[in-house]
Amino acid sequence: MIGELLGIVAPVFAMAAVGYVWAKAGYHFDSEMISRMVMNVGMPCMVFATLSTLHVELAALGEIVQAAILSICLYLVIGSLILRGAGLKISHYLPSLSFSNGGNMGLPICLFAFGEKGLALGTGFFLVNAVAQPTLGVWINSGKFSPLEMLRTPIIYAIPLAMIFRFGGYEVPQWIANTTQLAGGMTIPLMLLLLGVSLSRIKLASARRSSALAALRITMGLGVGWAVSYWLGLSDTVRGILLLQTAMPAAVINYVFAVRYETDPETVAGIVMQSTLMSIVVLPVLLAFLLR
Repeated sequence: MIGELLGIVAPVFAMAAVGYVWAKAGYHFDSEMISRMVMNVGMPCMVFATLSTLHVELAALGEIVQAAILSICLYLVIGSLILRGAGLKISHYLPSLSFSNGGNMGLPICLFAFGEKGLALGTGFFLVNAVAQPTLGVWINSGKFSPLEMLRTPIIYAIPLAMIFRFGGYEVPQWIANTTQLAGGMTIPLMLLLLGVSLSRIKLASARRSSALAALRITMGLGVGWAVSYWLGLSDTVRGILLLQTAMPAAVINYVFAVRYETDPETVAGIVMQSTLMSIVVLPVLLAFLLR
């Protein structure tokens, strides 16, 4: 079991560590270019290749999407109540509690733990976050709702296109299948390198506030994941993917938004960094339970 867990978790943290050490060593890494390439090319291609060719039941995909939407709604409600009760600004800290790192960390762990089907279902969860972060996330941080940000996200166009081929009875031309699979293959390694580089540029805040909110991010995620999986009566694999994705640390993009909108970026940086460190302990324990 230990060897199996290391086979799942170690590659993820090892690749992120490469990015972290690379940046700390002072070598150049164009994060903006890499992030744009991942979001505009790699991720849409991976989504299309994954959803259009894999044999994933539409019902299972619908379950994980429904569970992801319900989870985010619960995050927003529970997080708002806790922050309001603690006298903390919702606009500053709610995004870090609500939007987890389901892409950089979630997808590779879903892949290594549950194979190609896990990647497909994990992608379904991530897509909900990919739509919610640039819309709801920006709205919470800035107070302005911008649906145009969602329309500028290429991933949302890859989904219906893949569904047309997958469930419409059409065969994907071989050159398109090979191209999207090749381009999509760069996504996970680049995302992990980008995660490591991003973490290297965040100053670890030592304040109790960031530590408490980081712990809340992990515990609330697990609690919501269990509640939603029980409520919806999810199958074992879908339940496992949901629990893994809801247990992920705060997404790095929360720090980017906090810097852009000046919503206490230092504390948000601490939440991202410390919740990521906490996940090193939490994820192996969760995986041991799910794969027993």
